[in-house]
Amino acid sequence: MTREADLVHLKLRGPFVLEHARPVHEYLAQIMAETGRCYLLADMSEMDGIPTDTRRYVGEWHKQHTVSGVAVYGASFATRAIATLMFQAVRIVGVGRQIEMEFFRDEAEARRWIAAHSARQ
Repeated sequence: MTREADLVHLKLRGPFVLEHARPVHEYLAQIMAETGRCYLLADMSEMDGIPTDTRRYVGEWHKQHTVSGVAVYGASFATRAIATLMFQAVRIVGVGRQIEMEFFRDEAEARRWIAAHSARQ
């Protein structure tokens, strides 16, 4: 995980388990408190699932926090399906909060989307 101003670049390897999700989301909250916004750039090319307890935690976290946008790249079809379901649930539980998430083929496309999104804010 690396930080570039208000952007966190997360490279996921294996399953995204709760013990990894908690510090990641604490870091996102810290950046949002510092800068007023936070984008997540997620490389899911080596990710292998999101367990139920992690999905539940992320949903609960989003009841109190809203990232500015999530750009995902490198996700397999199965990973895209799981991530899409998780973010749909986040949108439902985060009443009044709209989280934007898009999937891209590669990092360059994802970064362009974040730059364009950031410029509109």
